[in-house]
Amino acid sequence: MKLIGIDPKTGNEVNVQVDRIEGSFFESMRSFEMSEDAIKRLIDKLDISADAKSLLYTFSKATIKAGEYVIKIGRKILDYVCLVYREYPNVTFGIVFGAILGALISAIPFLGIVLGPIVTPIAMAIGLVGGLALDVQNKVIEHQITKIVSSFAPLSAK
Repeated sequence: MKLIGIDPKTGNEVNVQVDRIEGSFFESMRSFEMSEDAIKRLIDKLDISADAKSLLYTFSKATIKAGEYVIKIGRKILDYVCLVYREYPNVTFGIVFGAILGALISAIPFLGIVLGPIVTPIAMAIGLVGGLALDVQNKVIEHQITKIVSSFAPLSAK
């Protein structure tokens, strides 16, 4: 199956071939735990600049096309980030965002091409210095992030 994304910096289409993707994956990508309004409220409450908030809203609009399906990839990732952030309020939003995106981009390079140009300014704006790695002391969070990343595995190129 062909995945199509748009490089936000160049506007060029990025294509990658993946194995057949099961319908259950598309169902999981269409269902969200949090409403758009709930995510917007959470982002609005973050102690970050208006520019960083704007970048997060832009990130939430990122999509990719897989065959006949359009996947709201940015929205789905933010859904996961917000869920982990709400569950572990002592961990900053930036660390959760960086950990999940860092793991996703290293596991699925196609997402790095499509989301990287958006992620880098967000990381800089919310103060993620020294890369997007998370020194996870809480193994529960580490396990949850691994589970999230594995849910995107069908997007891995052949």
